[in-house]
Amino acid sequence: MIWDEIEFIIRETGLQLRRERLIAIATISSVAVLLIVLGSIVLFHLNVRRWTDRISRELEVWGYFDRDVTRLRGESLSREICRWPEVISARFVPKEEGLQKLRSYFPDAQALRGIGNPLPDGVQIRVREPRLVPDVAARLSELAGVKDVLPTPEAAAREGSLVQRLAKVKLIVVWAGGIITALVAIAGVFIVHNTVRLALHARRREIYIMQLVGATRGLVAAPFVLEGMIHGLIGSAVACCLLIPAHMYLHDLSIRAAPFFRLMPDHALLRFSAGLLLTGAILGTTGSAISIRRFLRRHPGWQD
Repeated sequence: MIWDEIEFIIRETGLQLRRERLIAIATISSVAVLLIVLGSIVLFHLNVRRWTDRISRELEVWGYFDRDVTRLRGESLSREICRWPEVISARFVPKEEGLQKLRSYFPDAQALRGIGNPLPDGVQIRVREPRLVPDVAARLSELAGVKDVLPTPEAAAREGSLVQRLAKVKLIVVWAGGIITALVAIAGVFIVHNTVRLALHARRREIYIMQLVGATRGLVAAPFVLEGMIHGLIGSAVACCLLIPAHMYLHDLSIRAAPFFRLMPDHALLRFSAGLLLTGAILGTTGSAISIRRFLRRHPGWQD
């Protein structure tokens, strides 16, 4: 029995795809255009998040140890700091390395050669999120053996500081991308819904007759839902065929023209493509399911 129903659903879906070619083309085109817009927004959002994450990882908190703290103790404290949940990495920086960096950044510091090394040993910390910098700086300043912290907890928490501005930018990027994506996806469901309704309206009598002869609602709806899913998959495949090569071209262009602002690598587009195909299938399925509900009533309005 179940195999007969599956065969019926597949056969009906194939017949509808062949008979309603104009409706199929309209639905696929609508999904493709919508997913091109949606995919472009998502790619832009992912690349902006990639840039903000990269800048966030460059934020550093420096802690300088007291001079009476031994190097062994400093390395032990660095390992302890690295285990903090807010921290990505914590690297012990001996004072010799610190002096070399100072001389490379400031050529005038060559004058320090005659008076020895005035710098203490330190620890270089990178945090997971910009908003965590004040907490990490405050926790670090309370650690025994740490004399100075840069930036200070007060400076990092001050409104208008670089840390706070970067945290706000990242929050805006995350929320704006999510809201815009959700709105476009909702619009896509209604576009598919209205397009599929054209095909359903033309076959409303057939749907009603199938119900009269005892066909269940699931059996009647399944071919239309499967058809909508196929339309969504084809439309998303068309969108992928346009978006992926365009992004690969822009990625190569960014490597040559703006190496500091590279786009996502090509291998990351595989997950994006899978997500776009899944989104197309969900849009097609959801739009068809919403449309078919109106025609599954026992007394539809086709007689009016």
